[in-house]
This record gives sequence, C-alpha cells and structure tokens, in this order.
Amino acid sequence: MAFSKEMRKLQAKWDTNRGWPKRLEWIEITGIRGWSGQRIDFLYPFVAIVGENGAGKSTILQSIASIYRSPAISYFASDFFPDTAWETLRNASIRYSVREGDVSTVGSIRKPTDRWRGNPDRRERPVRYIDLRRTQPIATQVGYSRIAKSQFKEAKRELFDQERLARFSGIVGRSYSLALPFTGDGE
Repeated sequence: MAFSKEMRKLQAKWDTNRGWPKRLEWIEITGIRGWSGQRIDFLYPFVAIVGENGAGKSTILQSIASIYRSPAISYFASDFFPDTAWETLRNASIRYSVREGDVSTVGSIRKPTDRWRGNPDRRERPVRYIDLRRTQPIATQVGYSRIAKSQFKEAKRELFDQERLARFSGIVGRSYSLALPFTGDGE
C-alpha cells in the first residue's frame, strides 16, 4: 500500500526513534476479561482500537494505563480489574515493552494469586485515562427523537477516491474495494 508523503514522514520518525523517543511497543494481556495471551503491537504513532461492545477495547486501554506510574494520578491494575462477586482474577498478567531512545524494556504486572505484583517496577510517564465505557450513545438519550427529526438533509455524497480508500483500508486493517463516507442518514 502506498502511503501519503505525510504518513511516510511519520513512519520514518517512528522507525528511527526521532519523533517518539518514549513509547509503548507492545502489550500482551492474559487472564483478564477473556484475553488469553494476545499481543497488540503498536507499529505506528497512531493506532485505532475498534470493535463491537464487549470486544476488549477498554481492557486494552485500562491495561496500558496501569503499566505506567504517573506523577499526578497513578492507576493500578486493581483499579480496573478488581475481584468481584462474578469474577475473581488469578494467573492474570499484563506484559509490555516500552522503548526509551534505543533501549526497549520488557516488564509486567501480574496477579498470580490474590494481589497484583510488579507495580513498583513500572516506568514513570504522565497518564490521563478518561473512562468512556458508561457514556451513552446519543440514540439512548432523552430528546434524541427531536434531534433525529432534523429538517436538514444531505446535499450530495460521492465514493471515496482510490487514495482515501487505500488509507481507510490501512487504518481498518482490511482491504476494501468500495466505501462511502458515513452520512448518518441510515444508508
């Protein structure tokens, strides 16, 4: 796939550690909410995490937030993955690799029995985690029908050109031969 000039510049910075000298290279989650050792590699400076409800998007973000020690507010795995009446975590782990300059450091936080271990070994980095799991879609909010019955209609729509279609396919990670921009009109 051919990248635009801007994407090639970003990729070159990423590959040579010139633009992002500190970054998360990969994360591997085991024993948490259905994850069983899957690894997510962060090969680009921007990564989209997409999926249906319950697919594990929040688990990935919470795992990432818990691997760093933040100067302001530190998040711990126990904040995100507590034992509850319907789930008790055992043999859970979050492994990761953090790159700082030319050095990669592999670490882990784990819960072999009843307590999370590895928290003092976490790298320090500012973390801002915003929990959006319980944010309601607009369709479930009161007053949606008034918004949905808008007097505005779509004026025109055209297919993505081949360059935009190639970018879209690269972002989503699937090959598409035809795509229309989302218009919100149900088509």
